[in-house]
Amino acid sequence: MFHHQIFSVVLLGAAVLGSAPAFGQDASTGSVRYYAGVGMANIKAGEYVYSGNRKVSQLDWESKGVITGTLGAEVDIGYAWTLKGRLDVGLGGDGYMEDRDWLSTSYSGWTHQSLHPDTDLDRYVNMLLEAERALVDTGSTRLGLGGGVGFTNVKWTARGGSYIYSNTTLHDTVGNFTDGVRGITYEQRIPTVFLSANAEQKLGAFTLSGVLRGGAAVRYEGLDDHWLRNLRFTDEMDIAPMMGATVTADYQILPSAAVYLGGDFQKIFETRGDAHVRNTVTGASGSFENGAAADFQSITVSAGVKGTF
Repeated sequence: MFHHQIFSVVLLGAAVLGSAPAFGQDASTGSVRYYAGVGMANIKAGEYVYSGNRKVSQLDWESKGVITGTLGAEVDIGYAWTLKGRLDVGLGGDGYMEDRDWLSTSYSGWTHQSLHPDTDLDRYVNMLLEAERALVDTGSTRLGLGGGVGFTNVKWTARGGSYIYSNTTLHDTVGNFTDGVRGITYEQRIPTVFLSANAEQKLGAFTLSGVLRGGAAVRYEGLDDHWLRNLRFTDEMDIAPMMGATVTADYQILPSAAVYLGGDFQKIFETRGDAHVRNTVTGASGSFENGAAADFQSITVSAGVKGTF
């Protein structure tokens, strides 16, 4: 059902984009606009294990204050169409991971917990490519619809930490992992497709713009390496709803240069999928239908410069 809904929305958006004339636009091409900036991001992801409809494990991965670098460009290609590209890269940051298990059906709280303050953000990359068609363009006001694709890749490694386990009785085993020893590495790979609504308003030297995106994550994957147990879990999620938004304020300082302040939000809603596990030493493997789930969220604030040529 969800596949058919996405297909219908894409067809409807394509029909609107292809048929509606752009007020105030002709077929000529325009300038190339580019921007570069630095910012900070808060990033979090959830990793879940299910037995039927009962959640038995949850790992919460999070990094705050991640330094990011941003590069982007927009190219007018004529007939009111604009191509847009953007790349965000994490330039460094720490993280935190909490791992909880619910292994008893007679107790509603967690039975096992481990905390990992020594967690590194190994990688964060976010890419967007969008085609937008202006439906209204008066020179000071622009309204458009578009669509595009994106890809997000995030990876953490947790080392050391403390644990509380329930081996014989509830919470009877307390201890610490060896400092600096790699425990768990988790990576998410998130391709997305989306439709977008764009708005831009110029007010003298100021320009305010915003984009709303809605679509889905497709071929959404999670990779989990439990290094102390020699296990690799590969999760293949079903199609997941996604939403995003970008808001930017520009101030023109030269005819072909401006400074900007922007914010970006992206959320991938929790979705279930199949889990595959393999022992990296013996090669033994197994699969669990609908035994995994994942979600993702990022918020970024950035500032930088824009230029035109």
